[in-house]
Amino acid sequence: MRTLLIDIGNTNLKWSWLQNGERSPLEQASYQADGVAAQASRHWPHAEKPGQVVVANVAGQQVEDELQQWVDSEWGIAIELVTASAQQLGVRNGYTCPEQLGVDRWLALLAAHADKNSCGPICIVDCGTAITIDVLAEDGQHQGGLILPGLTMMRQVMLDRTQIPHIDLSDHIGLLAEDTVSAIAAGSLHAAAALVERVAQQMTPSPKILLTGGDAARLYTAMKLKAEIAPELVMRGLALVARSE
Repeated sequence: MRTLLIDIGNTNLKWSWLQNGERSPLEQASYQADGVAAQASRHWPHAEKPGQVVVANVAGQQVEDELQQWVDSEWGIAIELVTASAQQLGVRNGYTCPEQLGVDRWLALLAAHADKNSCGPICIVDCGTAITIDVLAEDGQHQGGLILPGLTMMRQVMLDRTQIPHIDLSDHIGLLAEDTVSAIAAGSLHAAAALVERVAQQMTPSPKILLTGGDAARLYTAMKLKAEIAPELVMRGLALVARSE
């Protein structure tokens, strides 16, 4: 059975096709300008009807409804919405109300735990519109986490409330900047890196730090502790869930 995996973030629509246990390369597009249905019509109008459409959505009910209407109109099937649960695939949710944990964070936890190359605790950092930090014990117990604004959001808040001009930034940002715009960018980047390192330094034994999301590479440049970039961690978790059904 061919399955369409869809990850709806706050900014981007990401998808892969799953067939015979193999996942196609990740594709993505921003849906902010024209909506999810327009992107679906642009990218899947002639796609073979899937047997399942498995969806992780953090963007709210309106976006979910828009996607469901398009899928129902085009293929006549209902989407299958993934949500966080108390326990799944060897991971135990650390939230008092498990369903309140964002599904993107939950899927990243599932993917990290399933990695056979990992041993010991893991600190998972998803660097997107928001930055989330989650701690996972080796036995699969989620210890909880933190949420802070993403790098762009932190910078944007400052620029929107001041007369500081908006300019493009280089990928390399040092610790101490020599102009105000760069100082704001450096402040957001190194604040995020310092928080990740503070969490990791309080864990025993020292955790494996996994960075994922659109700003993972940028955060990696500011890290003083050893870290790894783990691309597509959320989509990998979504594929795990789909395969287990």
